[in-house]
Amino acid sequence: MPHDPLDAVLRLRQTAVDEARRCLAVSLAAATTAADAARTAEQAIEQEAELASDPDGEDSLVEAFAAWLPAGRHHAAQARALHERYEAEVSRYRAGLAACRTALETIESLILQRQTDKNRAEDRRMQLALDESARRPAADGANGDAGDVE
Repeated sequence: MPHDPLDAVLRLRQTAVDEARRCLAVSLAAATTAADAARTAEQAIEQEAELASDPDGEDSLVEAFAAWLPAGRHHAAQARALHERYEAEVSRYRAGLAACRTALETIESLILQRQTDKNRAEDRRMQLALDESARRPAADGANGDAGDVE
């Protein structure tokens, strides 16, 4: 039986879907980690600001906060930017996975349609063979019966 090239394409498409899922999972994990880092950086700014704004606190805390704040904001901005970058990557991988799934479904549909067409053709051949065999005995019997009547 000849090998159907669509089987190879189907395996290729399944592999592409698996790889797209893997990439999406890695990207989602990275985005989650980046979101946590951004949240942590923002919370650090809030906590330090709260400590520095304590009316009973020492002036050195306020001075330390003022010196640290630009670096803290910079770190928080970098964390947010990284999170945004990973979120964009997640969106690209989601779109890629959708495209891979569509391509896989197209091949699966084509294979199913070919099989359906093949089954219909086989059913037609069988029906024609049955019709032909049903006609033959009737034709043979009609000639034989005509000879018996006389």
